[in-house]
Amino acid sequence: MKIISIKLTDEEYKELEEKARQEGYVLLSEYIRSVLFGRQTPIQSQITIDVNNPEIVNQITTKLERKIMDYINPFTAQIDEIKRKIADLAEKIEELESSKKSIEKTEKSEEKKQIKVETKKEQPQPKKTAIERLQEEGILFESELKALRDPTAFFNKLEREGAKIIYLESERIAMSQDFYNKFIGDISSIDTSDPEEAASKLEPKEAKLFRKLAKEALVIYDANSKGWKLAAQL
Repeated sequence: MKIISIKLTDEEYKELEEKARQEGYVLLSEYIRSVLFGRQTPIQSQITIDVNNPEIVNQITTKLERKIMDYINPFTAQIDEIKRKIADLAEKIEELESSKKSIEKTEKSEEKKQIKVETKKEQPQPKKTAIERLQEEGILFESELKALRDPTAFFNKLEREGAKIIYLESERIAMSQDFYNKFIGDISSIDTSDPEEAASKLEPKEAKLFRKLAKEALVIYDANSKGWKLAAQL
């Protein structure tokens, strides 16, 4: 191999190096060789790809896919986050709508109840008859019926309708058949001859009746049966 020596000034050498660098040469000697023999510079050389080689095509495709995915991934993450937020928002909207429907349903139910209550208040209650009142309370004392205009007519009507009427010196007492039967049964099972002690074993209404009857000797103690009974059957 022959060697050619060229003497250059520092400025010329630097200029030659700069041109070699611009042309893409690493070695200055290679650049000089290309100038002398007119060879194609690295920048001017073309890269050829064999598209018929599956391995090369696959490598290039893989690299392209990676580059594309690297570019898309940040946007994909943002899209997923937006989707999640939309789903959360839709769920909250659904909960609000459900709560609204529940509140509306409750309000309608309350309105219906209020209407029913008001309707009941507006409807006048039918006045109870004398016998209905007696059946409900069991016993009526004339002394407690202050609002009666005609007590005699009242008790006569009850008697006609099947009530048991006791006539005391101070007042009249009306009893329903059920109350009367229970009273007779209860006093017959009391085995004490003391009126006050016997009264203490009865229910309040029965005790009140018993004391009034005992006061006028309309109830007596039967020593044989060891129980109390009316002096005269009604």
